[in-house]
Amino acid sequence: MAVHLTLDNENLASTYDEVSNTQFNNGSILIQKLEVEPGDSVLDIGSGTGRLGRHVISVIGQSGNFVGIDPLGERIKIANEKNQYANAVFQIGNAEDLSSIPDNSFDVVYLNAVFHWVLNKEVALQEIFRVLKLGGKVGITTGAKELSSFSGVKLITDNVLKRDPYNKIVRLEDSTQNQHGLTTTALIQLLAGAGLTVKDVQIKEIKRSYPTASDVTKFIEASSFGNFLNHVPESLRDKAKVDIEIELEKQRTKDGITFSGYTIFAVAKKQ
Repeated sequence: MAVHLTLDNENLASTYDEVSNTQFNNGSILIQKLEVEPGDSVLDIGSGTGRLGRHVISVIGQSGNFVGIDPLGERIKIANEKNQYANAVFQIGNAEDLSSIPDNSFDVVYLNAVFHWVLNKEVALQEIFRVLKLGGKVGITTGAKELSSFSGVKLITDNVLKRDPYNKIVRLEDSTQNQHGLTTTALIQLLAGAGLTVKDVQIKEIKRSYPTASDVTKFIEASSFGNFLNHVPESLRDKAKVDIEIELEKQRTKDGITFSGYTIFAVAKKQ
């Protein structure tokens, strides 16, 4: 099932800017692992609304250089509206085509909660290798596919879709997560295959909490820029969403709904 870039809209983009705390926190950890310093030139692939990018710009300072690219125009629009830095640029672009960027341009390239959406990961990594300076680093956070079936919203979603009327027409393997997600081993192989030296790989358990079931689906829809349940026929999506929210509500306690997920943090170097 293809990832659709045309499903995003102004509401989903602004919602993501408000609810993406987990992605921001994971990204901040990744930036620490990458040892980003004042004066660095940094490329943020999949920069979204620029929330993590603004943090990175504060780290590299006025002597640094920052470029954020994203294929979603509504998110780039928000990033530009909030950008107050002369040494930072946010523009529409995608990971597989960095042809506008010269070779050996960046000290650091990162993809935070993005790489699983990239369709041609091999080409993207070849481009990243090209634009990295010698000694430059690439950092990636992405869900650990090998652990996604044991916890979180995916487990509940899949269980709902195994029931009537979905099980006769929905293939779980067609979900975007199953189609494009990566195991830890596959990510290491891709990085090494691109000529990068893997320096650090870690899986962290990340907890997300939501007040209600509708907040869960709101977060997923915004994070997936409208691709949640795109493997379900359109005529059944609303019903599937209701059924999923009913199951999610069963998990709610006085503290809300909390799920654990597993995120890979990977750092590799061009040597």
